[in-house]
Amino acid sequence: MCGGYKFGEVMTHAYNQELVALSLLIATLGAFVALNVVLRIKESLEKNNPLWLLGGAIAMGLGIWSMHFIGMLAMEMPGVTIGYDLGLSILSVVVAIGASLVAFYIVNRVRVSILSLILGGLSMAVAISGMHYIGMASMEMPARIIWRMDLVALSVLIAAMASFAALGVSLLFRTTKRINLLHVFSSLLMGIAVSGMHYTGMAAAEFVYEDKLTPLHKGVVLGTQSVANVVIAATFMILLVALIASGFARVLIRRAKEAREAITSRDILLKEAQQIAQLGSWERSIDGSKISMSEEMYNIYGLEKNTPVNSHSFNEHFAPEDLENIRQAIHNAVESKTSFNFDHAIRLPNGVSKFVQTRGQVVLDEQGKVLKIVGTTQDITDRKEIEKRLLETQAELETRVQQRTADLEQALIREKRAKEQAEDATKAKMNFLANMSHEIRTPMNAILGFADLLGAEKLNAEQEILLARIQNNSTLLLRIIDDILDLSKFEAGKMPIEKSLMPYYSLVEDVTKSLSLLAQKKGITIEVEKTGELPAYIYSDPVRVRQILVNLIGNAVKFSEKGPIQIRVKSERMNGKVRLLTEVQDFGIGISEDGQKQIFQAFGQADSSIIRKFGGTGLGLVLSRHFARALGGNLSLLESTVGVGSTFLFTLTTEAEENLNSANIPTTKKPKPTVTLADFAGQTVRVLLAEDTPDNQILIRAYLNSDNFNVTFANNGFEAVRLATAQEFDLILMDIQMPGLDGLQATTKLREQGYKKPIIALTAHALREEVEKSLEAGCNAHLTKPINKSDLLRAIKDAVEITESP
Repeated sequence: MCGGYKFGEVMTHAYNQELVALSLLIATLGAFVALNVVLRIKESLEKNNPLWLLGGAIAMGLGIWSMHFIGMLAMEMPGVTIGYDLGLSILSVVVAIGASLVAFYIVNRVRVSILSLILGGLSMAVAISGMHYIGMASMEMPARIIWRMDLVALSVLIAAMASFAALGVSLLFRTTKRINLLHVFSSLLMGIAVSGMHYTGMAAAEFVYEDKLTPLHKGVVLGTQSVANVVIAATFMILLVALIASGFARVLIRRAKEAREAITSRDILLKEAQQIAQLGSWERSIDGSKISMSEEMYNIYGLEKNTPVNSHSFNEHFAPEDLENIRQAIHNAVESKTSFNFDHAIRLPNGVSKFVQTRGQVVLDEQGKVLKIVGTTQDITDRKEIEKRLLETQAELETRVQQRTADLEQALIREKRAKEQAEDATKAKMNFLANMSHEIRTPMNAILGFADLLGAEKLNAEQEILLARIQNNSTLLLRIIDDILDLSKFEAGKMPIEKSLMPYYSLVEDVTKSLSLLAQKKGITIEVEKTGELPAYIYSDPVRVRQILVNLIGNAVKFSEKGPIQIRVKSERMNGKVRLLTEVQDFGIGISEDGQKQIFQAFGQADSSIIRKFGGTGLGLVLSRHFARALGGNLSLLESTVGVGSTFLFTLTTEAEENLNSANIPTTKKPKPTVTLADFAGQTVRVLLAEDTPDNQILIRAYLNSDNFNVTFANNGFEAVRLATAQEFDLILMDIQMPGLDGLQATTKLREQGYKKPIIALTAHALREEVEKSLEAGCNAHLTKPINKSDLLRAIKDAVEITESP
């Protein structure tokens, strides 16, 4: 008797609920770890995973085995000791693991049919029920087991159905993204299969007491408590290690998946890039028997994808003239182990031609031997077409440029001819004006000269009036000639400007005083107003500035019948320079709007009636504006109203006074005192006068009518040279324009013969160029006709003083 049971009595038992719960947990946890292998399979279907299958089967088998023994521990029979046969216990584990391996192998295939799923469920049922009933058979206790076969069958059915459901859910891992939720659900189903089968099987067993002291099995028998402890500890360790390994594996697989996705993404990008760039890649063996190509290479050559190719079939696409060059380039690359690059034409199977650029290089092994050749081929047909068009466009442009250049050269030739013609016309005009000036000044010299001589005589009042009219009209005629010459010089760009230091405001006052007498005769006053501080000196041309002021103020007096005439002077500073502003306002006849458009045009007058009433040529304002602009300023009409008056503005720009270096800037020469015949008292000056005009001979002889002068005449240049070298003279008065040998030629000849005495040029030419010519020929001074007596005496005195100085 054991535990109070009698022989043949049915033994009662109860379950420890904590251990039952633990058994359920172990079953579910084992299923979770085992089914995790399905995840690995799902994530890597293309690879064989025997280790994963074995690991999952071991985890599943141990989970079933652990659940069984923990469930057996949960069964309590007071006073009864239970042992377990070691051999059968090991066999139960092997059956659980082996059947689980078969089930997982079936569902591991790429395609799983419903039949395969049923077989997988039956395999798991074998694993669960086989392990359970073998484990029950390994029990050592004083009782025998009577089985209810209906419950046994039910337990196997529960194991099969639950396993079928669990494996079916696990297949969804392949198509869904909600893997974790399905993983837990399938693990619960598998846990139900294991625990449901176990406790249904336990319900099918009825334990009948038999008092037997001899063991039922031969071999080692483990005590219930020790086996349970070892199984529980080992199971938890194995499951823990399996979970950790599964976690690591999951990370590694995820990383591998990410790497594959990255490679796939790069492959897609590379493919798209090759399509966009029309660039294909290739690889060939050294002998050309094997050639592999990218998809774009097939597109470039117009071939069906994956069409087998080799060097022989490739050569059919090359033009005969390119084939030998291509072979030589590849041969040289292999021999010298270098890269190659060449352009060539290919012909597609449909007959279309393309241009491609092929680049390649050899691949070496560790010993430096050539393994293969890799490279790229790019479709450059569009580029070649663009290059062709560019060359055509370049040729067309070159043709146009050549044509345009020829047109420009012809235009330049025409422009040069036009310029030469204009220059010739200007030169002819200047020569004409110079000759006209000479022809007018020559008789004018006699008219004004003899008028001056008459003025020195005692005349009655009527004779003085007549003489004054002769002098005034002669002077007006000379001024007209000078204005025309000045205007012509500006048009030819040859107007000389000679700047020096000059007191501007003093010049304004001098001009105003010189014109005040004329204004007073008309009952008009001239008022000068200075605003602010003016520079004491400016750097400009005093002759031209005076000419401008005389013209402006003289016009104001001429065209006014009432006053006053107001002159306002002020200055402005800007950027280190001084800008002088001079306004001349009159209350005269004014200028109409039409007249304002003409006053700065050559020979322009506001009204033709003005010429009849006031005279003038209309050159004064034109020349004054030219002078003002040549000096860095301007002359403009500010306002004018007919019958009210006009206001003109004259501006002049010069350096600020503090910036002027008086040491390097010429100053205005002070006029020398007037020279008379009395200044030659006690002297006898021997003068040779070379002059072909009798009137001028008489006039100059009259100017030098004194015992202090001895004058000898020469009628041309030849006589002048002969007399100068034959006789002794203190100086020569040399007319420039004479028949035969002119004055310049005579002067040059004398200087070449070593003649040292002073020679003063007398000419009717008023141009500066003529003055420079006379000085270059060897003349010491130059006098322009009409010759003023005082100027003549001053020139003679200066020449004699130079001669007498040591």
